[in-house]
Formats: sequence, structure tokens, C-alpha cells
Amino acid sequence: MSLLDARARRWMWPTLLVVITALSLGVRLHYVIHAQVLQPVDDQQHVRGDGVEYYAYARNLVRHHVFSMAPETGTPPPADSYRDPGYPLFLAAWMKAWPDWTHWYAAVLLSQAILSGLAVPLGMFMARRWMPLPWLAAAGFLMALWPHSVAINSFILSESWVGFLAVAGLTWTGWGLDKGSAAHAIGGTAVLTMAGLSNAVLIPLVPLGAFWLLACRLINRRTALGLLIFPVLFCAAWQVRGAMLPPSPSSSGRALINLDQGSWPNYHAAYRGTSRHDPGATEALAAIERETTLLRREPLKGLQAILHRLSADPLHYAAWYVSKPMLFWGWDIRMGQGDVYVYPTRHSPFRENSALRALAAVCKALNPFLFGALVVAWIAAAMRRGQAPPSLQLAGVLTIYVTFVYTVLQAEPRYSIPFRPLEILLALWAIWLVYGVASRHWGASGRDRT
Repeated sequence: MSLLDARARRWMWPTLLVVITALSLGVRLHYVIHAQVLQPVDDQQHVRGDGVEYYAYARNLVRHHVFSMAPETGTPPPADSYRDPGYPLFLAAWMKAWPDWTHWYAAVLLSQAILSGLAVPLGMFMARRWMPLPWLAAAGFLMALWPHSVAINSFILSESWVGFLAVAGLTWTGWGLDKGSAAHAIGGTAVLTMAGLSNAVLIPLVPLGAFWLLACRLINRRTALGLLIFPVLFCAAWQVRGAMLPPSPSSSGRALINLDQGSWPNYHAAYRGTSRHDPGATEALAAIERETTLLRREPLKGLQAILHRLSADPLHYAAWYVSKPMLFWGWDIRMGQGDVYVYPTRHSPFRENSALRALAAVCKALNPFLFGALVVAWIAAAMRRGQAPPSLQLAGVLTIYVTFVYTVLQAEPRYSIPFRPLEILLALWAIWLVYGVASRHWGASGRDRT
């Protein structure tokens, strides 16, 4: 290899990182600037869906220093723990800096776009040891341009924030473990703990990851215990705070609601049908809500009602639960407007720009194959558990874990958006493995014929 070739190869990685980072940030900023979500931004009371509660938490934190989703009454509201604190704190920080609604709203969307854009080079940095540069480049371009990861930044929802924390935390933790630095790995778990405090589903992630790496003999017991420091301290403190509150809406109650709603195959269709004033959908949703209410008030009787319903048609419900992983990693958002939109959106670049419209069509066609490749990656990571880098194993543990949890609860493509970069990285790693095996087989077959 000539000196010129060596220099070119040395500059390929940083150049690729800069190009994909610029593309990732550029697409996201372009999208949030041009797309118009149909929710009035001059009146916070009209923020739709979960954004109502997130905004209320942020407003009460700033005005009353109380974590509560209660509506504004001019007096300090009662505290609760229905939502997780991470994202409301993120919103409150911008609200403190920009009290005016219009400036606050713009700051939130732009900062979400930047954080989501930075998750792409962080993911590439994490996967640098997994696969060759051309395959990593393909993964980087997919992460940068994937429509779900772009469109989610225009909504007041926690997915952008959680996705950035999850990727950043895994990158930092995985880098520390790959390099044999327990101190850096423990620092990374602080970021993963922040992700868990923004989406409680992720709270068990670090203990599960530490247990798996210990079982694979990739870390020792001392390192495994070190990884648990931040999750135990911070999550325990939040649980203690919740236990000290008077009876109020809590995240455990929200989990029960999702458990029941997720057991009904027709829940999403009924939810959408009620907005069209469909009598059948209204009746179906009322039946679901009756069971959910029973589950909240009397959990034992509610669980018995769910089990009785499931046992009445076991094959039907078994098929439903088998399909839920594919639904979780699916394309069309069901609790929303469909396609990649949670709330009604006009002037979307994915509709009005012909190049981005074609890109979205290609990504939609690729989506089922990515899920299939992800499953192959899970199998391959388990088979190579003693050789695969810890960062890859942690990414596998996270994607398997969230797939399981949301299969049990509600399988909604919106909930997979924070983990799409990890799905893409693992899928491309699996495709590279399969390509390598096929190339060696074809090469051996060719030599045998000669």
C-alpha cells in the first residue's frame, strides 16, 4: 500500500463521520423548521396527547417547583409520579430559559432535532468495532435519514430525548467496557439511568446487561457491581420519593393500563374509530375501558378478567401476541395519524419533497427486512457471546428487552423510535455476517469446481 493510500484510509473514518453528522443534523433541522404540526403553539392548553401532561409537569416545576401534571390553578398542585421525571425536566429547563411559549416551543423542537442528529454519529462510534467501514457507512446513512427518527422531533414527546440518552449511554458504557475501563463504563451507566428516569421501561436495562455480560464472562463481578451504582442510587431515590406521596396517579398504574390495552387486538382500531364517531369503535373502547378501570381499582379481579378473556379464545390471542414484536418494529404509527406521524402534520418534507418522499418509500419497503435482520443479529450475538464486543451485546440486550416488554404491554411503532438506530446497527451487522458467510461459501464452491 502506498503512502497516499494509507493517508486516504486514515482520513476515511473522520470524513465519513463529519459527512453523516452534517446530513443527520441538516435533515432534522430542515424537517422541524418546515413541518407544521396541527397544534396551536400560542395556547399551551391545546397541546395534544401526551404533550398536555408533559407540558403541565414542566410548567408546575417552573412555577411551583412541584412535579405534578395537575392543570394550572394559581396554587401549588399536589405532587404525583404518573410520568417519569426526565423529559419534563428537559422541557422545564427550556421553559426557564424561554418563558414565552413561541420561543420555548421552537427551542424544544430545535434541541430535539440536534440531540436526535447527534445520536447518529454516537451510534457509529459505538459500532466502529463491529463491522467494516463500508457497512458502517450504510448504517450511518440509514440512521441519518430514517423517517421515524426525523419526524418524531417535531412533536412534544419524549422519544427524541430518550433515544439520545439510550444511544449516548450505550456508546459510553460500551466504549468503556470494550477498552477495559470500568470507570468510563460506570460513567456511561449514569446516562443510561437518565434514560430510565425518562422512560421507566429502561430502568432494568443496566442490571440485565450487567448480568448478561457477566454470564458471557466479558466482565468480572466487581465491574458488574460497579455498573449498578447509578441505577440503584437514582432509581431507588425516585421510588422512595413516590412511596412518600399520598395516593396519586403513578407509573405502576400506567403500566397496568398498558398491560390491559395491549391485550386487546382491536384496541388501536377502536381508538382511531372513536375519532371518526364510529359507534362500533366507541362500544369496543368502552368495553376496554371498563376492564382497565377494574384492573386499576381491583388488580386481582382485573387480572382474572383478562385471563378469563384470553382463555376463552387462546389461539386468537396467542396469534396476537406472536405478531406484536413485528408490530412494535413496524412502520405505521397506530396511536396517531399513521405513517410516521403521531399528530396531524402539514407541509411535511416527506410528502412535499420528491427526493424525501422517494426515500420514505424505500425505507418503508426495507422496514420488514430490517426486523428480520435484527432477529438474526440477536441469534448471532448469542452464538458469539464470548467474542462479540460488550457494546454489541448491550445493544442486543436492550433491543431484545424492549421488544419483550412492549410485546407484553402495548406494541406501538412510536415506542420503538428511540431504539431505531440500534435496530439499524444490529441489522447491518447481521447482514454483514451473512454476506461474509455467503462469500466464503461461494468462494469455496468456485475453488471446488476448478
